[in-house]
Amino acid sequence: MTASLASFENNNMMKNKTIASITTPIGEGGIGVIQVSGPDSLRIVNTVFKGKKLKNLRNAESKRLYYGDICSNGSPVDEVIVNVLREQDSFTGEDLVEVNCHGGIRAVKKTLECVVAAGAKEVHWKELANRSLTNNKIDLIQGEALLEIPKAKTRLGAKVLLDQYNGALSSIVNKIIGEIEKCDNTGELLNHINNQLRETVRTAVFGCAITSPQKLIITGKPNAGKSTLINELLKEDRSITHKEPGTTRDAVDELISFDGMPFTIIDTAGIRDTDHEVEMLGVLESKKQLSEADKIIIVFDNSKPAEREDNELIEFIEKLDLHKADNSHKVSIFPVINKADLPCKLNLSTLIGDTFEPICQISALNGDGISTLEESLISEFKEFIEYTPGKPIIFTKRQQEYISRALLFSEKCIQTAEGIKNDSNLLNDIKQNLLDCIVDSQL
Repeated sequence: MTASLASFENNNMMKNKTIASITTPIGEGGIGVIQVSGPDSLRIVNTVFKGKKLKNLRNAESKRLYYGDICSNGSPVDEVIVNVLREQDSFTGEDLVEVNCHGGIRAVKKTLECVVAAGAKEVHWKELANRSLTNNKIDLIQGEALLEIPKAKTRLGAKVLLDQYNGALSSIVNKIIGEIEKCDNTGELLNHINNQLRETVRTAVFGCAITSPQKLIITGKPNAGKSTLINELLKEDRSITHKEPGTTRDAVDELISFDGMPFTIIDTAGIRDTDHEVEMLGVLESKKQLSEADKIIIVFDNSKPAEREDNELIEFIEKLDLHKADNSHKVSIFPVINKADLPCKLNLSTLIGDTFEPICQISALNGDGISTLEESLISEFKEFIEYTPGKPIIFTKRQQEYISRALLFSEKCIQTAEGIKNDSNLLNDIKQNLLDCIVDSQL
């Protein structure tokens, strides 16, 4: 038996298995939820559920709540409320029983143990999402959104992902597919398709930054105020600050957000030549982080003339490839003059000229200029941050790849001299990439 055939048969066996999973964080809420999905879900839960009124859960109506106890060997384990969803009403496309118990660790785990002992297979909650996809209750884009929603870093991210789970992106993709199928050989329709694809592709930088926060690197010579700046941005003391240069030797990263846009902010060691073995490792780590950055803040000390370390840092950054390997966006550089409240001894124009602009002046110690810096960091996302509910947003690299490829084929169609009459192959290429975006070909 080949590996692929064995995998296929294993998947089929899992499809026929009734599964159970904890779908709430254990011990973090007043209520814990265990979902049981599959052909035997009602029978299995009925084995351990003793209803106060309903005696046989298999006779339960769909979308109804039932109060009772989960029991083990006839003894109550916990008071629960059971929600029954028949296959036509459940998000998995199968009979599903949702057991709502108390949120304590013992109550949740003991309730799950009872359900598993009665015949369900314990799985990770992601398997429930897979059932939805397998049973055509959702498409691949919605499935990706469902997996991302619990990991949303901000309220804005949760709103965006909920809309995509409810079909915002899928709807526009299906709409374009429908227009291609009804194409009446007019250039006007092709231009309309092209405009829709281009507008959708534009959302990818925003959507992918929502699900995979961009790396925001803070760099500069030792004692320029990098750690003080990161503490001010975080609104709390997380980085070690000291008058002695070179205090930061390891990259310190934290999750931060500005107007709902999440970033992984990283405070690095200063970049300079050093014979100190430990500090040398910090410098090497800083250079590695800079090469992987999405945005770079270069901190300069306003109270001192430019020094060798400043020049070395600028030279290193100028040699970086500022275009991301996946061509998703260009790395942005933000020069920041810190300690602007002190007498100026820095002539930055001779150091960087007009290579990196605009320049932001701040006092990290006093908090001056921080809001302006934050606005600069999210300027490319501004039109999306003022989010319109229901807007289609690309939020994975996979989606971006397929829809960008569809856009490329649509532009090729427009460029041909004969128009779309002789471009049926290109139209099929557009359609196929869009289909691949919403359908899991492995199912």
